[in-house]
Amino acid sequence: MLINFEGIDGSGKSTQLTRAVAWLTSIKYDVLLTREPGGTAAGEKIRDLLLDPNSHLSGRAEYLLYSASRAQLVEEILLPHLRKPRAIALVDRYADSSTVYQGAGRELGVEEIEAVNVFVTGNLTPDLTLYLDVDYETSVARRAATGAAPDRLEQNPREFFEAVRQAYLDLCYRHPTRVKKIDARANEDEVFAQVKAAIAGHLPV
Repeated sequence: MLINFEGIDGSGKSTQLTRAVAWLTSIKYDVLLTREPGGTAAGEKIRDLLLDPNSHLSGRAEYLLYSASRAQLVEEILLPHLRKPRAIALVDRYADSSTVYQGAGRELGVEEIEAVNVFVTGNLTPDLTLYLDVDYETSVARRAATGAAPDRLEQNPREFFEAVRQAYLDLCYRHPTRVKKIDARANEDEVFAQVKAAIAGHLPV
């Protein structure tokens, strides 16, 4: 199984991914945890460039860099792992992130981005996508609480993130079997209960 976790920054993806890994490992699945952009040596270099506040990238250049990182991750990490017995790969962001961030946020076109995503991933589509939904105010408050300086993507205006969130909600509507909305405004345990239930419903018998 391939499962991607999606959501704007501050939605709690990292926390829920860590808990999901522990739970799935405890029930004897071979679990891989990786991230986008990154996950490979080449991908991590691309990640540094993408998140550097001093990188001045056009929307198209940004998308192509994400795509390069994604293509390498699929070939080098995801496909080899998914060929193993009882294998589950958990990815912190995947192609859906480009659909919403570049397709909607950068206004490059959702349909256009989705079409290229198919080529980039070799049509490796997640079995399940968990969208951790929080509003903009919650996202900002949680990011501020970390004390970390905002990266290049986090410096975008409210309108950008509102467009991204709406695009995520549209994904839930357009792909109801694959994309499951998780109310991530709740506390950590309540959110994980939703995550666990969604994954359990997709695990092979």
